[in-house]
Amino acid sequence: MPALTADRRLLRNDVFEVLLTRILNGGFVPGERLKDAELTAWLRVSRTPIREALSRLVPLGLVTTAPNRFTRVAPMIDEEIAGAVLVLQKLYPDALAEALRLRTEGDELELRLVAGRLERDGGVSPIEIFQRVLLIALASIDNQVLAEAIETVHLRVLRYLYLTPSAASILDRERVLDFAEAVASGDSVAIGMLESVLADVAAILDRTAAVID
Repeated sequence: MPALTADRRLLRNDVFEVLLTRILNGGFVPGERLKDAELTAWLRVSRTPIREALSRLVPLGLVTTAPNRFTRVAPMIDEEIAGAVLVLQKLYPDALAEALRLRTEGDELELRLVAGRLERDGGVSPIEIFQRVLLIALASIDNQVLAEAIETVHLRVLRYLYLTPSAASILDRERVLDFAEAVASGDSVAIGMLESVLADVAAILDRTAAVID
């Protein structure tokens, strides 16, 4: 029985990760309707893990629902992204400082392996590696309230980076590799690097808002 329970938990996580990745990289475009029947047929799973995964994506700002009406990929709204950046500018420095302090040899090894994928494979997205580095760092901190607060907003910013051509260039290959190396080494310069990335995202959002006005 315990093994079966573990398998079910793994299945739920797998479905969530697949849907999350497809939303972040634009495989499911903003505004696209997500239908249970189509998703279950595509992933070859029952309706339950699909609904559980979608319900987890709602508070992350990636899916919107109207009970008994529709489930859609959330739109990207610049004002919301700008708000998320402001939140991260306040939360990320403390979180990353704690992650650098608490990092283990296992974390360092994992970070270097992740960075190695980007060095070896030109087809790997730097944004994907940046996301993975942040995930490893956040997993190591003790302050789970802080980690959860970041989780509720940072995926919106990552999707913006994935899907906005002018913003995608912020995370070029060398910048991400330098960031991953700093985090792996426990170098506090990583905090300034992360703050710089957020400042660059905010600048693009400001320019976009100015053009619209």
